[in-house]
Amino acid sequence: MPEDYEKIWSTALGELEVVLSKANFTTWFRDTFIYDYKKGVFTVGVPTFFIEDWLKKKYIKEIKNALQKQTKEQIEDIKFKVASPPKKTKELVDKSEVIHTPVDNSKSFPQVERVVDKPRNDTLNERYVFENFVVGTENQLAHAAAKSVADKPGKAYNPLYIYGDSGLGKTHLLQAIGYKILIKNPKIKVLYVSCETFTNDFIEAVRGGKAKEFKNRYRNVDVLLVDDIQFLGAKEQTQEEFFHTFNHLHQKNKQVVMTSDRAPKEIKGLEKRLQTRFEWGMVADIQTPGYETRCAILQSKCAEKGRVIDRDVVSFIAENIESNIRELEGALIKLFAYCDLAETTPSLAVTEKILSEIISRNQRRQVVSVEKVLKSIQKFYHIPIEDLVSRKRNKEVIKPRHVAMYILKNVVGLSYPEIGRELGGKDHTTIIHGCKAITKGISASRQLKDEIELLKESIFE
Repeated sequence: MPEDYEKIWSTALGELEVVLSKANFTTWFRDTFIYDYKKGVFTVGVPTFFIEDWLKKKYIKEIKNALQKQTKEQIEDIKFKVASPPKKTKELVDKSEVIHTPVDNSKSFPQVERVVDKPRNDTLNERYVFENFVVGTENQLAHAAAKSVADKPGKAYNPLYIYGDSGLGKTHLLQAIGYKILIKNPKIKVLYVSCETFTNDFIEAVRGGKAKEFKNRYRNVDVLLVDDIQFLGAKEQTQEEFFHTFNHLHQKNKQVVMTSDRAPKEIKGLEKRLQTRFEWGMVADIQTPGYETRCAILQSKCAEKGRVIDRDVVSFIAENIESNIRELEGALIKLFAYCDLAETTPSLAVTEKILSEIISRNQRRQVVSVEKVLKSIQKFYHIPIEDLVSRKRNKEVIKPRHVAMYILKNVVGLSYPEIGRELGGKDHTTIIHGCKAITKGISASRQLKDEIELLKESIFE
C-alpha cells in the first residue's frame, strides 16, 4: 500500500475530529487505519466488529466525505476490516497519547486541542469534561446549551437549567462548564456547590453570625454552578437567600447554572418567583439514554480504561441495563474487577453470570413502581400516602415510612438519594436510618418480619 495513504487517513481523521465531539471521535476512530485501497474502494481497518458495525451505521457518509476531500480519485465505496494496525501506524497512534513528546503533525495521529495547564479549582473534578461526554439524541440539547454557556458565560442562556433523572450526566455537564471556562480564562471565579452545601453554609452563617462571609463566598463569583437545586423545595429561609443571591449575580451578568431531577414547575414547595427566574434562560432536559447511546457510552468507558470487549458483551449490557449511565459504568467496573481477579476475559457467559444480580434488580424495578409500593403500604397500615411523604413524625407514621424506605431499597432496588426524592425530599442519612431500623427490627420481631413478607406478596400480586 503506498505510503501516501497514511497521510490521507491522518488528514481525513483531522477533518472528522473537527465535526465530532472528542469523546465520540476517540471512542470510534482510535486505532483505525487504511487497510487497503482498490479501484475507488477504501478499506478501513478497525479494532473490533462492534466498531465496524457502528461506523457503517453512523459515520459512513462522514468518512467518505473526509476521504473524498483528500484524494482526487472518485470514491465508490468504503469497506471495513477488523485488523490490528501495522507496526508503524500503531507507533503513530501511541505518539499522540504522549503529552510532552513533540510530534511531526504531517505523520502523526491528528490532535486538535493544545495541551494546557489544568485549572486549579477545589470544587471541580477534572474527570468531568466535555471531551469525554458521549453525546446522543437524548442529551444533545443540554450538551449544546452547556457548551454555549462555557464559551460565553453570562451571555448565552442565563440561567441554564438542566434536569433529568439521577445518573444521566447532569453533574458531568455542570462541572464541564466550569472546567472549560477556567481553561479559557483561569482568572474567572467559578464556584460549584450542591444545593445541600449551599443550605448548610447558609444555616451555619445564620447560627454563627457570618452573613458577610457567606455573601462574599456566593456573590463574589463570575460563575455559580448549583447541583440538585430541587432540594430548595420547602426551605423558606434558604429560598429567600438564594433568591437574593440569584438576583445579585444575574443583575451583574454573572452566569448561573443549575441542575435538578425535575423541571422547575415540578419542584414541590418552590416559590413562584424562583420558578419564574429558573425559567428565564434555557431549560433543557436529559432523557434516559437509548440503546445506541448506551452502547456508545460503554465503548467510551472501555476506551478510558484501556479495555476492549466484544460487541455481543456490549449489546448484552446495553440491552439489560437501561436506567442510567452510573449503572452502566458500575456494571463495567464489576465485570472488569472479576475478570482481573479470575484472570479471564469478559466473555458473554462471564458477563451474564457476573451481572445477573444487577440485571435482576433492574427487572424488578420495571415490574414494581414506587406508586405501587406506597399504595400497598397505605392499604396495609391505613396511612395516607400524603403522610408517608410528609414531614410528620408521629408514631403512627414513622414505622410505615421506615417500611417504605426498606422495601424501596431492598425490593425495588432504589438508591438512598432516589428514595429520598420519592419520599418528599428527605436526605440520604434519614433513609439510611430508616432502612437500618427495619433491618434491626426484622431480626428482633417475628411480627415485623411477617408484615414485610405480606407486603412483598401484595406488591408482586
